[in-house]
Amino acid sequence: MEINSLDDEIELELDENERARYLLSYIFDVILPQYGMAKRKSQKELALSMLRALQENKLALCEAEVGTGKTHAYILAVTIHNLFSRSKTPAVISTSTIALQEAITKEYIPQISKILLDHRIIDKPLSFVVRKGKSHFVCDSRLKTYESSIRNHNRPEDQGLLAQLGELWREQENYLDLDGFPLTPYVKERINVSKCTEFCPHSSYCRYASYNRRWMSESFDFQISNHNYVLADVINRREGKKKLLPYYQVAVFDEAHKLIDAARQIYCTCLSENEIPKLIHLISPERFVNRNSLRQIMMLCTDLSEKNTRLFQKTAGDLIQSTQIENISRTIEEDKKTRVWIHDLIELLEKLGRTFATEKTDSCGRVKSICNTAKSIKDKLNVFLSVEQNICWIEKTDSGVLEFCSLPKELERLLYHDLWHTGVHSIITSGTISVGGNFSHFKRMTGIDLLLPQNRRVIEISKPSPFDYSQNAILYIPEGMPFPDIHDEQYIEAISREIVNLIDATFGHTLILFSSYWLMERIFYEVKQEIQSYPLFIMKRGRMDMIENFRRSGNGVLFASDSAGEGIDLPGDILSSVIIVKLPFPVPNPILEYERTKYDDFSLYVKEIITPGMIIKLRQWFGRGIRRETDTAVFSILDSRVGIYGRYRKEVLKALPDMPVVDQIGDVRRFIVKKKTEEYF
Repeated sequence: MEINSLDDEIELELDENERARYLLSYIFDVILPQYGMAKRKSQKELALSMLRALQENKLALCEAEVGTGKTHAYILAVTIHNLFSRSKTPAVISTSTIALQEAITKEYIPQISKILLDHRIIDKPLSFVVRKGKSHFVCDSRLKTYESSIRNHNRPEDQGLLAQLGELWREQENYLDLDGFPLTPYVKERINVSKCTEFCPHSSYCRYASYNRRWMSESFDFQISNHNYVLADVINRREGKKKLLPYYQVAVFDEAHKLIDAARQIYCTCLSENEIPKLIHLISPERFVNRNSLRQIMMLCTDLSEKNTRLFQKTAGDLIQSTQIENISRTIEEDKKTRVWIHDLIELLEKLGRTFATEKTDSCGRVKSICNTAKSIKDKLNVFLSVEQNICWIEKTDSGVLEFCSLPKELERLLYHDLWHTGVHSIITSGTISVGGNFSHFKRMTGIDLLLPQNRRVIEISKPSPFDYSQNAILYIPEGMPFPDIHDEQYIEAISREIVNLIDATFGHTLILFSSYWLMERIFYEVKQEIQSYPLFIMKRGRMDMIENFRRSGNGVLFASDSAGEGIDLPGDILSSVIIVKLPFPVPNPILEYERTKYDDFSLYVKEIITPGMIIKLRQWFGRGIRRETDTAVFSILDSRVGIYGRYRKEVLKALPDMPVVDQIGDVRRFIVKKKTEEYF
């Protein structure tokens, strides 16, 4: 039903829930169009489904493809729900990317707040606060110390840095947030809050401590955070530790396709080979008064160092010298020697704790810090003794450091208890959390499938994109491509040749997505020799600034990894070609190895775990191409497995929006020329 006037409500006898739904419909049908927003039936239906789920305490699984308007939908649904339920608690909005958080806080909430105020639906602006980890904020004490050390050096080249540091002393709340300042990671590490504690002697006048108390106590309408922070909070609540968020009854998980990755990070226990050496460095025996313990401390430090090296070196074995390019890891099996080495380290750490318990002087809190660090390492080591309950592996990081990792085998059950079985009203949304409208894979991986079907607590909604892909996009799948093999020179040549041809055909304006950093760099330098007409950018690890450089170029070509395949918005003429070099199958790792053991039939494992994971990521990557109704795009998949006789052609084409499929580069040129001509006239 379309609502034309709120006066219609007078004619109806409605309960509170019905009145809330009536008002929400009126906002979409009458109010939003007054502000230049098009009426979208699917957006209105999405918002009403979200509101009904909140009213009935159901879990809403909402897939809304690009252009549906899901952010407006859930902000309005939550606001109207809280208005009618008279809730005084904030709603949590959890995202995966900073870009979405900024859009919510700078665009969506202010816009919706003004509209609702204009129509007297609310009597004060919607309020929000962005919650992040401590390391994102400045510590007054450390800032003062660092500033003094810079001034003492009295170097002319430091004047610019001092001016930037001076800006951080402003009173406004946003000047605490280091993310908004162009400081190097090194400088941020020197002045952030990550090393501070609630026992800090400066806490009574610390700006961060003061704002944090307000963030936790005041009644904001929205607490906006990321998946990692929200998961860390629910774990703290379960374990009886300090809460990171105030009490809340409504949670929205946007960009929910990244929730599984976030859970694997937060629930994972990691121990680096550098942690015990750092503990030994912290000890510095000569600093302590009790000289009777000095010899014993030095012996313990020597033993810790030797046995730590033995544990990591022996367990890693040939992993240390591995020439594998990326993703170097190996599952740790049940092993008596490894258990003995871990027990040896635990025993030494316990001795260290008992030794420092005799220290009577601790003016700087160093003894407490040592004991806490030793206990933390010991707790981690105990986790690695529980191979039956955990997936345990050792990996070599990008920097070459060895790390023990452990993830609970029943992660899905933990997520079920920590997130979905708490009574919190939850909306879970993303453009890609299903495979062809089937949410089974996502529900299985997140523990949602453990909710009993007879409770009927899960509402599933899937809304397609309103964009006309059939007219504004084509899919190019060249025939005769070699099988993907990064060690095959013919494959490298074929990929490079196709990319050069596509860049020329689309006049630049291209995003090229890779699932391997090594392959990305190799292809980049091959293509660079052939392309001089358009600026080329390569987005290596941590180089998010390359996206802005690409945006400013106007007609550039960006070589990027998965980080550019999700959460970035490049509308209009900036981007008109998305090239997917290889289907984004999940990389083999110990977690997938464990998942494999759950299946007797390998083909069923591929069908239920591997292929759905690939399809969901592929759909995310495709979402970069068309961001507005007037956008046009050429999508290219350079993977032979999607060719005319390819194994995955049917699944891939079924999962993507309907659009013409071509296999000739000439068709791409004609499409681009036609669209450019239409835009011009």
